[in-house]
Amino acid sequence: MNTSPESFTPSGVLLAHSQALAAVVDHVGSSTLAVLGRGRVVASAVVWRDGLVVTAAHVFRRTPAAATFATAAGETLTAALVGIDSSTDLALFRLPEGCAISPVVSGSATGVRAGHVLVAVGRAAEGDLIASAGIVNRAGGAWQTWLGGQVDRLIRLDGGIYEGLSGAPVADAAGSVIGIATSALSRSYGVVVPAATISRVVDALLAHGRIARPRLGIGAQPVPLPNGEGRSGLLVTSLLTGGTAEQAGLLIGDIVVKAAGTPVADLVALHHALAAHVGASVTLAVLRGGVAMALACSVGEWSAERSCH
Repeated sequence: MNTSPESFTPSGVLLAHSQALAAVVDHVGSSTLAVLGRGRVVASAVVWRDGLVVTAAHVFRRTPAAATFATAAGETLTAALVGIDSSTDLALFRLPEGCAISPVVSGSATGVRAGHVLVAVGRAAEGDLIASAGIVNRAGGAWQTWLGGQVDRLIRLDGGIYEGLSGAPVADAAGSVIGIATSALSRSYGVVVPAATISRVVDALLAHGRIARPRLGIGAQPVPLPNGEGRSGLLVTSLLTGGTAEQAGLLIGDIVVKAAGTPVADLVALHHALAAHVGASVTLAVLRGGVAMALACSVGEWSAERSCH
Protein backbone atom coordinates (compact mmCIF):
# COMPACT_ATOMS: atom_id res chain seq x y z
CA MET A 1 0.00 0.00 0.00
CA ASN A 2 1.36 3.38 -1.03
CA THR A 3 1.05 5.79 1.93
CA SER A 4 3.30 8.57 0.65
CA PRO A 5 2.04 12.17 0.97
CA GLU A 6 1.82 12.40 -2.83
CA SER A 7 -0.72 9.55 -2.95
CA PHE A 8 -2.96 10.79 -0.13
CA THR A 9 -6.41 12.04 -1.17
CA PRO A 10 -8.46 13.75 1.55
CA SER A 11 -11.97 12.50 2.12
CA GLY A 12 -14.56 14.77 0.56
CA VAL A 13 -16.66 14.61 3.72
CA LEU A 14 -13.74 15.49 6.00
CA LEU A 15 -12.65 18.34 3.75
CA ALA A 16 -16.19 19.71 3.57
CA HIS A 17 -16.47 19.49 7.37
CA SER A 18 -13.20 21.37 7.80
CA GLN A 19 -14.19 24.09 5.36
CA ALA A 20 -17.63 24.44 6.95
CA LEU A 21 -16.10 24.93 10.42
CA ALA A 22 -13.72 27.57 9.05
CA ALA A 23 -16.65 29.34 7.39
CA VAL A 24 -18.56 29.42 10.69
CA VAL A 25 -15.51 30.87 12.45
CA ASP A 26 -15.10 33.58 9.80
CA HIS A 27 -18.80 34.42 9.92
CA VAL A 28 -18.98 34.74 13.71
CA GLY A 29 -15.53 36.29 13.92
CA SER A 30 -16.66 39.45 12.16
CA SER A 31 -18.51 40.37 15.38
CA THR A 32 -15.86 39.09 17.81
CA LEU A 33 -13.42 41.19 19.86
CA ALA A 34 -10.59 40.46 22.27
CA VAL A 35 -10.76 41.80 25.83
CA LEU A 36 -7.37 43.21 26.80
CA GLY A 37 -5.84 43.54 30.24
CA ARG A 38 -2.26 44.57 30.97
CA GLY A 39 -1.26 44.03 27.36
CA ARG A 40 -2.65 40.51 27.01
CA VAL A 41 -5.95 38.88 26.08
CA VAL A 42 -7.98 37.99 29.16
CA ALA A 43 -11.20 37.03 27.36
CA SER A 44 -13.15 37.34 24.16
CA ALA A 45 -16.31 39.37 23.55
CA VAL A 46 -19.07 39.71 21.00
CA VAL A 47 -21.01 42.64 19.59
CA TRP A 48 -24.49 41.47 20.62
CA ARG A 49 -26.51 44.45 19.41
CA ASP A 50 -25.65 47.65 17.57
CA GLY A 51 -23.03 49.39 19.71
CA LEU A 52 -23.25 46.87 22.58
CA VAL A 53 -20.62 44.31 23.56
CA VAL A 54 -21.15 41.31 25.82
CA THR A 55 -18.41 39.35 27.56
CA ALA A 56 -17.83 37.27 30.70
CA ALA A 57 -18.00 39.24 33.95
CA HIS A 58 -15.60 37.07 35.94
CA VAL A 59 -12.53 38.16 33.97
CA PHE A 60 -12.63 41.57 35.68
CA ARG A 61 -11.17 41.49 39.18
CA ARG A 62 -12.95 44.76 39.98
CA THR A 63 -15.97 46.31 38.33
CA PRO A 64 -14.44 48.51 35.61
CA ALA A 65 -15.74 51.85 34.39
CA ALA A 66 -14.57 50.82 30.91
CA ALA A 67 -12.67 48.05 29.16
CA THR A 68 -10.20 47.86 26.27
CA PHE A 69 -11.01 45.68 23.27
CA ALA A 70 -8.98 44.61 20.22
CA THR A 71 -10.62 44.49 16.79
CA ALA A 72 -10.03 42.34 13.71
CA ALA A 73 -7.49 44.87 12.49
CA GLY A 74 -5.55 44.65 15.74
CA GLU A 75 -6.66 48.15 16.72
CA THR A 76 -7.80 48.92 20.25
CA LEU A 77 -10.90 50.74 21.41
CA THR A 78 -12.36 51.62 24.79
CA ALA A 79 -15.98 50.81 25.63
CA ALA A 80 -17.87 52.14 28.64
CA LEU A 81 -19.48 49.78 31.12
CA VAL A 82 -23.29 49.60 31.05
CA GLY A 83 -23.59 47.02 33.81
CA ILE A 84 -22.51 43.64 35.20
CA ASP A 85 -24.55 40.65 36.33
CA SER A 86 -22.16 38.36 38.18
CA SER A 87 -24.89 35.80 38.84
CA THR A 88 -25.04 34.91 35.12
CA ASP A 89 -21.40 35.95 34.47
CA LEU A 90 -22.34 38.64 31.95
CA ALA A 91 -20.88 42.12 31.45
CA LEU A 92 -22.28 44.68 29.01
CA PHE A 93 -20.28 47.54 27.44
CA ARG A 94 -21.20 50.34 25.04
CA LEU A 95 -18.92 50.94 22.06
CA PRO A 96 -17.80 54.50 21.24
CA GLU A 97 -19.83 56.52 18.75
CA GLY A 98 -18.98 55.78 15.14
CA CYS A 99 -17.83 52.20 15.77
CA ALA A 100 -19.45 50.21 12.96
CA ILE A 101 -18.82 46.58 13.95
CA SER A 102 -21.86 44.54 12.96
CA PRO A 103 -23.69 42.62 15.68
CA VAL A 104 -23.71 38.85 15.68
CA VAL A 105 -26.63 36.83 14.34
CA SER A 106 -28.00 35.14 17.43
CA GLY A 107 -30.19 32.05 17.45
CA SER A 108 -32.14 29.89 19.86
CA ALA A 109 -30.49 27.32 22.11
CA THR A 110 -33.70 25.36 22.65
CA GLY A 111 -32.83 22.73 20.04
CA VAL A 112 -29.29 22.08 21.28
CA ARG A 113 -28.81 18.43 22.31
CA ALA A 114 -25.99 16.32 23.76
CA GLY A 115 -23.64 15.37 20.93
CA HIS A 116 -24.22 18.50 18.83
CA VAL A 117 -21.09 20.23 17.56
CA LEU A 118 -20.52 23.80 18.77
CA VAL A 119 -17.75 26.27 17.91
CA ALA A 120 -16.39 28.97 20.25
CA VAL A 121 -14.83 31.90 18.38
CA GLY A 122 -12.40 34.31 20.03
CA ARG A 123 -9.76 36.80 18.98
CA ALA A 124 -6.08 37.35 19.72
CA ALA A 125 -4.63 40.74 20.62
CA GLU A 126 -3.08 41.04 17.15
CA GLY A 127 -6.49 40.59 15.53
CA ASP A 128 -6.22 36.92 14.53
CA LEU A 129 -9.20 34.67 15.15
CA ILE A 130 -8.96 31.76 17.60
CA ALA A 131 -11.43 28.91 17.75
CA SER A 132 -12.30 25.72 19.56
CA ALA A 133 -14.81 23.10 18.42
CA GLY A 134 -16.33 20.30 20.45
CA ILE A 135 -19.53 18.54 21.34
CA VAL A 136 -22.24 19.27 23.87
CA ASN A 137 -21.66 17.08 26.92
CA ARG A 138 -25.08 17.71 28.42
CA ALA A 139 -28.16 19.76 27.56
CA GLY A 140 -31.08 20.36 29.87
CA GLY A 141 -33.67 22.80 31.14
CA ALA A 142 -33.46 26.03 33.11
CA TRP A 143 -31.12 26.13 36.10
CA GLN A 144 -29.87 28.43 38.82
CA THR A 145 -26.22 29.42 39.24
CA TRP A 146 -24.46 29.38 42.59
CA LEU A 147 -24.97 33.17 42.80
CA GLY A 148 -28.71 32.91 42.21
CA GLY A 149 -28.76 33.74 38.50
CA GLN A 150 -31.49 32.23 36.34
CA VAL A 151 -30.13 30.58 33.18
CA ASP A 152 -32.72 29.59 30.59
CA ARG A 153 -31.06 26.34 29.48
CA LEU A 154 -28.20 24.12 30.60
CA ILE A 155 -25.58 23.65 27.86
CA ARG A 156 -22.44 22.00 29.19
CA LEU A 157 -19.42 21.61 26.91
CA ASP A 158 -17.28 18.50 26.68
CA GLY A 159 -14.38 19.74 28.79
CA GLY A 160 -13.01 23.12 29.80
CA ILE A 161 -12.50 26.33 27.88
CA TYR A 162 -9.14 27.42 26.51
CA GLU A 163 -7.56 30.57 27.92
CA GLY A 164 -9.00 33.65 26.27
CA LEU A 165 -12.26 32.01 25.20
CA SER A 166 -14.40 32.95 28.18
CA GLY A 167 -16.89 35.44 26.79
CA ALA A 168 -16.49 34.06 23.27
CA PRO A 169 -19.59 33.63 21.11
CA VAL A 170 -20.56 29.97 20.66
CA ALA A 171 -22.13 28.99 17.34
CA ASP A 172 -23.99 25.93 16.16
CA ALA A 173 -23.23 24.12 12.89
CA ALA A 174 -25.48 26.54 10.99
CA GLY A 175 -23.44 29.53 12.18
CA SER A 176 -26.09 30.92 14.56
CA VAL A 177 -24.68 32.13 17.88
CA ILE A 178 -26.58 30.29 20.62
CA GLY A 179 -24.75 31.92 23.54
CA ILE A 180 -21.34 32.76 25.00
CA ALA A 181 -18.81 30.51 26.72
CA THR A 182 -17.81 30.84 30.36
CA SER A 183 -15.53 28.91 32.67
CA ALA A 184 -16.95 30.52 35.83
CA LEU A 185 -20.29 28.73 36.27
CA SER A 186 -18.94 25.18 36.63
CA ARG A 187 -15.80 23.80 38.28
CA SER A 188 -15.22 21.02 35.76
CA TYR A 189 -16.86 22.02 32.49
CA GLY A 190 -17.23 24.96 30.20
CA VAL A 191 -20.80 26.27 30.11
CA VAL A 192 -22.71 28.22 27.48
CA VAL A 193 -24.87 31.11 28.69
CA PRO A 194 -27.72 30.85 26.16
CA ALA A 195 -28.87 33.67 23.91
CA ALA A 196 -32.24 34.00 25.66
CA THR A 197 -30.49 34.64 28.99
CA ILE A 198 -28.10 37.14 27.41
CA SER A 199 -30.90 39.12 25.77
CA ARG A 200 -32.92 39.20 29.01
CA VAL A 201 -29.92 40.39 31.04
CA VAL A 202 -28.96 42.96 28.39
CA ASP A 203 -32.49 44.41 28.49
CA ALA A 204 -32.37 44.67 32.29
CA LEU A 205 -28.91 46.23 32.36
CA LEU A 206 -29.90 48.80 29.74
CA ALA A 207 -32.98 49.68 31.76
CA HIS A 208 -31.52 49.68 35.27
CA GLY A 209 -27.75 49.12 35.12
CA ARG A 210 -28.15 46.07 37.37
CA ILE A 211 -30.30 42.96 37.87
CA ALA A 212 -32.90 43.08 40.64
CA ARG A 213 -33.33 39.56 42.04
CA PRO A 214 -36.12 38.57 44.42
CA ARG A 215 -35.46 37.68 48.04
CA LEU A 216 -37.77 36.72 50.89
CA GLY A 217 -35.16 36.01 53.56
CA ILE A 218 -35.79 32.28 53.95
CA GLY A 219 -33.81 29.07 53.78
CA ALA A 220 -35.89 26.29 52.22
CA GLN A 221 -35.77 22.82 50.73
CA PRO A 222 -38.20 20.87 48.52
CA VAL A 223 -40.50 18.35 50.26
CA PRO A 224 -43.43 16.24 49.02
CA LEU A 225 -46.79 17.83 49.78
CA PRO A 226 -49.13 15.88 52.08
CA ASN A 227 -51.70 14.23 49.79
CA GLY A 228 -50.15 16.24 47.00
CA GLU A 229 -50.27 13.48 44.37
CA GLY A 230 -46.54 13.71 43.76
CA ARG A 231 -46.31 17.51 43.93
CA SER A 232 -43.72 19.30 46.05
CA GLY A 233 -43.49 22.52 48.03
CA LEU A 234 -40.74 24.39 49.89
CA LEU A 235 -40.20 23.62 53.56
CA VAL A 236 -38.97 26.72 55.40
CA THR A 237 -35.84 25.72 57.34
CA SER A 238 -34.58 29.15 58.41
CA LEU A 239 -35.68 32.78 58.52
CA LEU A 240 -33.56 35.90 58.22
CA THR A 241 -34.13 38.12 61.24
CA GLY A 242 -35.98 41.20 60.03
CA GLY A 243 -36.47 39.72 56.57
CA THR A 244 -39.69 40.22 54.64
CA ALA A 245 -40.84 36.61 55.18
CA GLU A 246 -40.44 36.91 58.95
CA GLN A 247 -42.28 40.22 58.90
CA ALA A 248 -45.10 38.59 56.94
CA GLY A 249 -45.53 35.94 59.65
CA LEU A 250 -43.92 32.96 57.93
CA LEU A 251 -42.61 30.36 60.42
CA ILE A 252 -39.94 27.67 60.31
CA GLY A 253 -41.73 24.46 59.40
CA ASP A 254 -44.23 26.14 57.07
CA ILE A 255 -44.45 24.73 53.55
CA VAL A 256 -44.72 27.32 50.77
CA VAL A 257 -46.94 25.85 48.06
CA LYS A 258 -47.42 28.83 45.74
CA ALA A 259 -45.96 32.31 45.32
CA ALA A 260 -47.86 34.97 43.36
CA GLY A 261 -50.22 32.21 42.22
CA THR A 262 -47.44 30.00 40.80
CA PRO A 263 -46.62 26.54 42.23
CA VAL A 264 -43.10 26.45 43.73
CA ALA A 265 -41.66 22.95 43.84
CA ASP A 266 -38.05 24.16 44.22
CA LEU A 267 -35.99 27.32 44.66
CA VAL A 268 -35.63 27.87 40.91
CA ALA A 269 -39.43 27.93 40.60
CA LEU A 270 -39.64 30.35 43.55
CA HIS A 271 -37.19 32.76 41.90
CA HIS A 272 -39.09 32.60 38.60
CA ALA A 273 -42.40 33.22 40.39
CA LEU A 274 -41.06 36.30 42.19
CA ALA A 275 -38.77 37.74 39.49
CA ALA A 276 -41.26 40.36 38.29
CA HIS A 277 -42.33 41.39 41.80
CA VAL A 278 -39.19 42.86 43.42
CA GLY A 279 -40.31 45.76 45.60
CA ALA A 280 -43.96 44.66 45.51
CA SER A 281 -46.17 42.45 47.67
CA VAL A 282 -47.27 38.93 46.70
CA THR A 283 -49.47 36.28 48.25
CA LEU A 284 -47.79 33.13 49.53
CA ALA A 285 -49.97 30.00 49.73
CA VAL A 286 -48.70 28.13 52.80
CA LEU A 287 -49.38 24.87 54.63
CA ARG A 288 -48.95 25.16 58.42
CA GLY A 289 -49.56 21.95 60.32
CA GLY A 290 -51.57 20.69 57.37
CA VAL A 291 -53.81 23.78 57.36
CA ALA A 292 -53.83 25.98 54.23
CA MET A 293 -53.38 29.70 54.72
CA ALA A 294 -52.37 32.80 52.73
CA LEU A 295 -49.78 35.39 53.73
CA ALA A 296 -49.08 38.76 52.10
CA CYS A 297 -45.32 39.15 51.78
CA SER A 298 -43.14 41.93 50.37
CA VAL A 299 -40.44 40.82 47.92
CA GLY A 300 -37.01 42.20 48.76
CA GLU A 301 -33.90 42.36 46.59
CA TRP A 302 -31.33 39.57 46.76
CA SER A 303 -27.65 40.34 47.40
CA ALA A 304 -24.74 38.04 46.49
CA GLU A 305 -23.35 38.55 49.98
CA ARG A 306 -26.40 36.97 51.64
CA SER A 307 -27.34 33.30 51.64
CA CYS A 308 -31.11 33.29 52.34
CA HIS A 309 -33.51 33.41 49.36
